[in-house]
Amino acid sequence: MSSELTDEEIAKIDDFLSEYFSHGQDGDITSFGDATEDDIDIDEVNAIEDFVEHGRNLYEDRGKGYLGLALSFLLTVESLSGEDSWVADWNPDQDWESDISPRYEQKGVDYQQDRNVDTLTLRYNGEDFGLRGSINDLKDFFHQEVQRTNFPNAPGHYTGNWNDYIDLLEQSFSLSRSGRREAAKRLLSFGLQTLESKDYPERDPPFTQPFLQILREYDRTADDEPGGLAYQAMVYGYAQTEWPHLSLRAFRVRGGSSRQKRFGDIDGYHGPDQMISIEAKDRVITTSDIDSELATMINLASESTAISIAICREVEEDARQELKEEDVRVITDDDLEIQMRTWDYHKQNLALQGMIHYLEDIERNPKATQRLLQFIEEVDPENTALAHLHNEDEE
Repeated sequence: MSSELTDEEIAKIDDFLSEYFSHGQDGDITSFGDATEDDIDIDEVNAIEDFVEHGRNLYEDRGKGYLGLALSFLLTVESLSGEDSWVADWNPDQDWESDISPRYEQKGVDYQQDRNVDTLTLRYNGEDFGLRGSINDLKDFFHQEVQRTNFPNAPGHYTGNWNDYIDLLEQSFSLSRSGRREAAKRLLSFGLQTLESKDYPERDPPFTQPFLQILREYDRTADDEPGGLAYQAMVYGYAQTEWPHLSLRAFRVRGGSSRQKRFGDIDGYHGPDQMISIEAKDRVITTSDIDSELATMINLASESTAISIAICREVEEDARQELKEEDVRVITDDDLEIQMRTWDYHKQNLALQGMIHYLEDIERNPKATQRLLQFIEEVDPENTALAHLHNEDEE
């Protein structure tokens, strides 16, 4: 059995029971523990203890799902008590054949064989009260509210055997409303203490999101860095991670594309075949900018089989639609942020390493590399790339 229940778990039990025990009459005892000695019938106290013990034994001898069946009896009868005051008070020695069954219509009874063909559902004043609904609620409670996911997920198997446990059903009808609540609370507490709690993976300290923080926070301009360098390096790291099966070709930001026989800022190849071409623009693109900033991407989209991609800080909606009509894929900073949220640390770090590689080995700008590493020291202080960070007194 697990440790004692937390205050939060106790509160969740009370919240769950309040859904079934919310209807009341003046003078009702909300909790059996609130009752005075004058309110308590010692026979009902014994009946509660017997019921709880029976439920525990079923759990241990027959399986976890039978704890749910015992609780379902209590909850279903309690729901019925909201319509039928005959079930509200302590009424010992209720008998299924002579007292209970004649009082209610049973939905789903096969009268030829005189048996219930599925599960117990009682009808009173045109309302149906069935075991299946309450055991489904219990399943949701154990699985979703308190993370006891080894509570069985086959409620029909247990409610279908309800008439093998008529004694528990009779006891549920015998108990008062406060007695049923007390019995249910004890069984729910037993269930939480006995069923295994689902463990969630944790790490202390938690993994960081370095590339997402670069996208959000990194200053993209600095002295001794040509305009657009930081953004193009970031786009290179992204492309290397998003298309790891391609060989990327990229050059310095001020290099002439025609002289270098390239199309976009970054081109991706599979063997001799060009598969993608990316233009990186750290600016807001409007319709008036398309011809001057992205004409090459438009021409490539119409004249080749390569995928043309414009990665831009922002694209106005009209410009996005025009580029879409030209078969140029558009990715904005907002799009990248949505994608980054689904990347785990290692994938983000792969993109970060690609960005460092671009600054150090393609652009060959050590100061830009050091500036990025100084930022990384703040957001991911255990990153292995920090072995290349130079302190100012070392320079």
